[in-house]
Amino acid sequence: MLGLTLAIAAGSSAATASSFAKLAMSPEILRRFVCHDILLSLAVSSQQPNLCSWMVISCRVLSFVLVFIFNALMWTLFVKSLRKCSSTAVATVTNTGSNLVCTAILGVTFFEESQSLRWWIGASLILMGLILIHHSSKTNNILDNTDQELSNKDKKE
Repeated sequence: MLGLTLAIAAGSSAATASSFAKLAMSPEILRRFVCHDILLSLAVSSQQPNLCSWMVISCRVLSFVLVFIFNALMWTLFVKSLRKCSSTAVATVTNTGSNLVCTAILGVTFFEESQSLRWWIGASLILMGLILIHHSSKTNNILDNTDQELSNKDKKE
């Protein structure tokens, strides 16, 4: 269970890193968010180009740094999940599924992206494929353990 939790956290960290990369490379998104939403809510004129530019550059630099931090966190969690899960396939599949779902949620929530029906159907098919891989991995582990027990029993006799 700990392995699955770590794999889910790793996938979420990867999705968060991708979101920060999008912010770091898209100044127009930050400009809209920082200059329009934040400065106006603080009753500061968004027409002050120096303040707005400085804040956008600062947020881009911070976002760029956060990409590396969240990627490092993702790799740390993923490696730990590889150690704790029953197989590497389980950790990889769980990480990938978590990344896909979290990326969609972050895209809709923060970037106002809309996912078409085709996207949701495709994502559902990907997740079903990942579940099949996960299930197949469990079945193979059970069969491997059974074969190993039988061979140990034969050696004793």
